[in-house]
Amino acid sequence: MVPPGAQRRDERPQSIADRLSALAKTAQFYWWTGHVVMLAFGTMYYVKRPFGWQAANWYYSKAYVGALLSYVIVIYKTYGPPQMNLAFFHRLMMDENFEYLMLAFYWLSQPAMVVTLLPFVVFSLFHVLKYTRTTVIPIFAPGAASEIERANRAGPQAAPLSAAAKISKYLGAWSAEYYVPALCQVSVWEVAVIGMWLVLGAVTFQTPLLAPLFYFQFLRMRYALSSSTRVAFRRVRSTLDGLLTPPTASASVPGIVTDSYIKARDYL
Repeated sequence: MVPPGAQRRDERPQSIADRLSALAKTAQFYWWTGHVVMLAFGTMYYVKRPFGWQAANWYYSKAYVGALLSYVIVIYKTYGPPQMNLAFFHRLMMDENFEYLMLAFYWLSQPAMVVTLLPFVVFSLFHVLKYTRTTVIPIFAPGAASEIERANRAGPQAAPLSAAAKISKYLGAWSAEYYVPALCQVSVWEVAVIGMWLVLGAVTFQTPLLAPLFYFQFLRMRYALSSSTRVAFRRVRSTLDGLLTPPTASASVPGIVTDSYIKARDYL
């Protein structure tokens, strides 16, 4: 029997190549890759869009392919292979990842709409930053997390951090500061901007009539499951009430607009 000390002496530290190879064998790495694709191609879509929709649409479709990859992986890791029973389907329908998977697939199958991509880009941004901080940086600088921990304990007397530790700490602090506000703004965007875009598009025959129906079913599920969506609905209603209903509405607002809004609001 080899003594434990001998085993430790024979073991060599893992190289960066070894750690990268091990990382590339995990499903989470490809989940992260999908979010990187969404973030990179989604950003390029918005950069290219002012210069012509034809060139930009190539980035639009590739961005949604990245989103589909990420959501398929996380759903498979959560639920395993599909099961042909109502209980399995019910669990899927109550999972926000499945809802966004279906939404991403629907947007990919439709003509590009400039407003739909932004929520996915924001989600991917925070996923990419978190995985980069917790998994990618430690591949190249395994001691970064312990450096930050020691510095936090030492306070003002702490030794200067390495570059990797500084980046990791900055990413963590930035994400912690902006994550919740960003999700709140995304929820308002989903309710107000995308919803209004689809309604106006359907009325003017610029988008399929099915699009707002499908999307409002998505919002209905989000309202039931997401507190940020419920808050967004209240914020949008408060704003529209102030603009379109007495006594705060402007006298220039036609009565038919106010009546139509109240009927639609009360119905929803």
